[in-house]
Amino acid sequence: MSTVLKTGNSRVWMTQNGASPANSPAYLGRARADALDFSLGPITAIRQPSASRYGAYDVIDTYRGAPDLPSISIEQYMQDVVSQLLLVANKGCAVDLQIHFGECTQPDVFNGWALVRILEDAKPQNFSTTPLGALTPDDEAPIMETLNLVGSRLYDVRQLRPEEQASSEVTDPVVAIVICDSATCGNCGLPSDGCQVVFVLGGGTSGSPGLPAELNYTSDGGATWGTTTIASLGLAEAPDAMACVGTNLVVVSEDSESLHYAPIADILNGTETWTEVTTGFAVGGGPRAIVSLGSNLTWIAGAGGYVYFTDNIEDGVEVQVAGTLTAQNLNDIRAADENNIVVVGDANVVLTSVSGGLTWSLVTGPVAGVNLNTVAMQSAYQMLIGTAGGELWYSVDGGANWTEKNFSGSGAGVVRDLQFSSKNVGYMAHDTAAPAGRILRTIDGGNSWVILPEEQGQSIPANDQITALAACPDNVNLVYGGGVAANGTDGFLVAFS
Repeated sequence: MSTVLKTGNSRVWMTQNGASPANSPAYLGRARADALDFSLGPITAIRQPSASRYGAYDVIDTYRGAPDLPSISIEQYMQDVVSQLLLVANKGCAVDLQIHFGECTQPDVFNGWALVRILEDAKPQNFSTTPLGALTPDDEAPIMETLNLVGSRLYDVRQLRPEEQASSEVTDPVVAIVICDSATCGNCGLPSDGCQVVFVLGGGTSGSPGLPAELNYTSDGGATWGTTTIASLGLAEAPDAMACVGTNLVVVSEDSESLHYAPIADILNGTETWTEVTTGFAVGGGPRAIVSLGSNLTWIAGAGGYVYFTDNIEDGVEVQVAGTLTAQNLNDIRAADENNIVVVGDANVVLTSVSGGLTWSLVTGPVAGVNLNTVAMQSAYQMLIGTAGGELWYSVDGGANWTEKNFSGSGAGVVRDLQFSSKNVGYMAHDTAAPAGRILRTIDGGNSWVILPEEQGQSIPANDQITALAACPDNVNLVYGGGVAANGTDGFLVAFS
């Protein structure tokens, strides 16, 4: 049963310059958060003359006006030191604000809470104080400072619980998971919270020798699961990665040196036809990772240092890097936007582009000789990299310098995937040498990491490895993790929510 929150159980944390692996949230112990205000926009009626009586008008529809941005005021006692709120106001830069609620945890410990409300990219709008002096004894009072902030995104973070998913359907080790959905009120189909359509890609045929690669899917947030096969892949051709590209699901395979696609709607209806596209892929440069920002912006990283681009998957790909910067296999690719892209690979390889892939640069990676498995690109300059040595490294200057970020168990096992659902909230797949797969979460942009689940008495179902994650941008409190079951051969899928 949920607990009613009280004002005395809240505390304020502020991250100057925004959430980042390099920025620690500051505890504002003498501050309080005032009331939040978040106008979603005025609702206006669309009317037509009534058919039943004169002088009357019927409402036939409504439309919503432009929403306001969420705003809040932070109030604190003025002290005999330089005011942090005044510094923020004078600097004018955005901060990330967190209101932590709890009862049985220590208030000044950042990762101890029952609920967190986050206001991202909060810019200072106004600074004020109560009277700074007194004329009579009745005027004597503590001086209060107030900083008004206007943010870009407001959401809650709560403790998560694990639930194993599709245990009978997911038979092969999972290599990729994607969520291909968007929030809708149901005007053009079924309503959705943006996290209902999920695809889970099996990477082998350990459960059913001689059968094509398996794809599991749900259109109802995991309540029911279906299974299909990628018919265009050969029996000896394993898939490596997948992405939502416009209205299609695209699977890439190093073995087949091609991409394979089918309409998402057809897959969900069980009527899909898979199409293989080989155009543009080089021999020895088979695709291993893919990222897409839309139907006309897709990049693919491959074996032998190859990087490809396509603005139409049906027409194939074009080579952007033909193994000239490195001959190492590339393992992951991410894009902060249409210009800024990063690729990581074996033997400490990092490739970056600030021109949408028109030009690429080889950047010195964080750990000489170590394979880099995964990368998360949080902005044009900020990125996190997970290694085959179980380490997590970050850069805030586009890869010019690297700093290791420690977490519980770091430096052992393997970091296999990194996924962020917001600027503050992200997830990491890490397995220990036991072997045992686990998922960690950050709510401060990668500055600190906590093993899921946070709630005492809860634990992740037994498994050997978490290979892939899928975090939902429309719900920061949902993440899927898939990999290898505790028997070392079958597939495994868990959802934290």
